[in-house]
Parts: sequence; C-alpha cells; structure tokens
Amino acid sequence: MDKLAVNKLFKLVRELTGKTQPEVSAGAKITYQSLQQFEKGQASLSKETLKLMVKGLYINPAYIDDTVSYPFKSNGRLIKMFMPDGVVFDNFEPLYLLSKLNKQLRMITLIAPFPELKKFSNIGLPLIYAILLKDDHNNVFLFRRKKEKDIFNLSSDYPSPIVKLTKISQENKSVISIAQKELSKDVFDKIREWDSLSITDIKYLIDEETTFTKLFEPTEAEIVQLELQRNIGVENLSSYELVLINEIRTKDIAIEKVSKMLKEK
Repeated sequence: MDKLAVNKLFKLVRELTGKTQPEVSAGAKITYQSLQQFEKGQASLSKETLKLMVKGLYINPAYIDDTVSYPFKSNGRLIKMFMPDGVVFDNFEPLYLLSKLNKQLRMITLIAPFPELKKFSNIGLPLIYAILLKDDHNNVFLFRRKKEKDIFNLSSDYPSPIVKLTKISQENKSVISIAQKELSKDVFDKIREWDSLSITDIKYLIDEETTFTKLFEPTEAEIVQLELQRNIGVENLSSYELVLINEIRTKDIAIEKVSKMLKEK
C-alpha cells in the first residue's frame, strides 16, 4: 500500500490513543492550532517539531525522516489504542491498516471472564473485550473500545471482519494468525482500568504457547471441498469461497458433510 502521509498518521494515532491536540502539541511547545492545521494538511511543521511530539504516539522518528516504511515503534512499550466506533457496525479499520502494513501478524481475541458478562452494555457473540496484536516489527498492540463496558462483535457487518482480513492477506500475500483466550479477572480489570496497564501485564498472553489458526491457508480438506465447485488457484479465492470457509469453521460443520452435499447437487 502507499505510504501514509505523516499528517494523516499523526491524526490517526492521536485519536486512537485518546490524546487531544493540546496534549500532543505541548510536547513540542507549539499551539494546538498549529497541530490542528498540520493534521488538516493546511500547514507544515518541521521534522524537529514532529519528532518532539511522537514520543507518546508510538510513531517511529525514522518514518518522519522517510528512511523507513513502517510507521510504528513501541520501544518495548505496549501500544494501547481505542478502536473507533462505527456508525452501524464496529469499525475495525485499524486492524485492516496493520494487516496491510505487515507480512506477518498475530492476533489474539481476548474474552471477558464469565462473571463479568452482566456488566456489558452491548451483548454479542463471541464476547471479545480486547484484541491483542503482535506485528513483524516486534510491536505489541492492544485494542479496546472507548467505553469500558462495550465489547467487540467480530460477526457484525457483511462480509465479516475475519473475511475482510482474509482478503487483505490474499492480496498482500501475508500471513495473519488468530487465536482466542479468556482473560483472568486480574488482567481483565487492568485492561478495563487502562491507564496503568503495561506490557508486563499482558506479555504472558503473547509469550505462552498458543495454537494459532492461519486465516488464509485453507486446509487440504477445504481445498478438496472447493475443488468440487471449480478448478481453484488457492491464491485467488473468491469472496464467496472465503465466506464459505469462514462459515464452515465458525459453525464447526464437518467438511465431509459439505462435500457429500455438493456431490449430490
């Protein structure tokens, strides 16, 4: 994908981290109006000024110098971001952006502990409270909804976010692996409280042995099932076929049963 303009990157990351323009501009001792105009593309700021503001935004200073193509750098910290609200469905654009920027991405959906379910204002399945990502630049991201009582719904929208991620992976020839874990009450509380949460609180979720599913590499059985419909190039799955694979997996339908049904058509 094309390199994200620095002014758009600043606005995006500032909003995702929940920081205001006065908070960010104070780091460079400039007025927030100057930052506001810069984010709109109506004014320029020196590289030195921009580098003074990136410390709390996890932006790589080398990206401002145009010497690297990847914009994020955590320096060992946890990159905490609020997923933006959607108009109708959940907005997962930050996930799609990171998927396009990385050749490998590990994603763990974090489920709230069962006793906490009654506290949520929106109920959907599965009950995902946060999303943990590790990119191929050794950065760890944690996404939560802005309202602490809101959860994610990965089954919303059509096609679903998982199908959209699958399509991105196909187009970029990248690998996105996904897993799911239930949070302990202690870690759940820290994520909910947010401000004091650090990389040490959730590092075990990344480090412990985890079985990941690669969204974009159909199993041999799935390929056989799809071949009943057409001669397939696996790198060119259609949107319909991606939906079909996703439905088979999420609803735990036996591949043999699907194959038998197709043969009998």
